[in-house]
Amino acid sequence: MTDFTNEKITRTVPVTNDYLGMKTEAMILQKKGAPFMMASVVIWTLVTITRALPVGLMTKNLYTFYCPVMLLPCVLLFSKMIGAHVFRNRNNPFNKLGFLNTANQMLYLLIVMWAFNQKPDAMLMLFAMVFGAHLLPFSWLYESRTYLVMSLVTTFGSMIISIFATEVYVGIFMIICQIVMSALLLLECRKLDTREKSAD
Repeated sequence: MTDFTNEKITRTVPVTNDYLGMKTEAMILQKKGAPFMMASVVIWTLVTITRALPVGLMTKNLYTFYCPVMLLPCVLLFSKMIGAHVFRNRNNPFNKLGFLNTANQMLYLLIVMWAFNQKPDAMLMLFAMVFGAHLLPFSWLYESRTYLVMSLVTTFGSMIISIFATEVYVGIFMIICQIVMSALLLLECRKLDTREKSAD
């Protein structure tokens, strides 16, 4: 029994080192997902403009669903600008996990689609809350307090603002949150790069 336990402990050492190395590599290559948050600034700006249009609520809701189409082009653009490689090294399981965390939001959007017909006046609030909630797992993946704090702020903040103010203010609130979040993530990436260079 003792030999089995000791053997098990010995085998976990290289796995742990490899685990930390792969996680760090994912954070560096993907710049902690900063391109996605920068792209979200563009998307939420489009959403806010849509909500301010002089058209009916159902039309606004429909146009809002079109806005996320800009996500991938914007991600690729901002990745090039800041030197991120969001689709490199697919063999790293942490890169795959980042993609799954992003794709998971698509399942939550079924709630938003339900609200499109059943509760159209609450659709934007739910859209913002789904976006905010899906950020939480990235706080572990990228070892980032920014994701943890901003996930809570955007989720609860958009709900509270929807109760007391018009939906345009929800959009403005989300734009501000994404700008702040993008800036904080870029600062985290700079600190990470400095730490890795010092370690070399």
